[in-house]
Amino acid sequence: MTLLRLATAARRFARRFAHDTSGAVAIEFMLIAPILLALILGIITLGFYMGVSHSVHQLAAGAARASVAGLDETERRDIATTYLAQGATRYPLLKAEALTSSLDYSGTATGSITVNVTYAADGTLLDVANGFLNLGIETIRGRAYVAY
Repeated sequence: MTLLRLATAARRFARRFAHDTSGAVAIEFMLIAPILLALILGIITLGFYMGVSHSVHQLAAGAARASVAGLDETERRDIATTYLAQGATRYPLLKAEALTSSLDYSGTATGSITVNVTYAADGTLLDVANGFLNLGIETIRGRAYVAY
């Protein structure tokens, strides 16, 4: 008789368990959460990359435009170098130790300057994303050219 009661209780429990939906939301969230978190991380990483890339290009363009105020090559180089040295304060997404720059000055009759800026992604959110997603973003380069 106890075996019959046990079987009946098991059937009742199985019926109740089959109709109980109180944990369905938790299971659905467990299935969707990794996809949602990956999507959010991707959006944040893409936004940060676009912001840093824009800042690097604007820094190069700003240095090239600022150099126009100089009267000769030395003065133009000094103005552009000073502008580049203030890059981290002008653009908050950039770290000063990750910036490297070079100036190429053409001293012909119609002089010109080319400003090259390179930003290393080491130690930033992009470096973390490179580890997870293998993006291959190590440096971001910006370049600007102004003819006088």
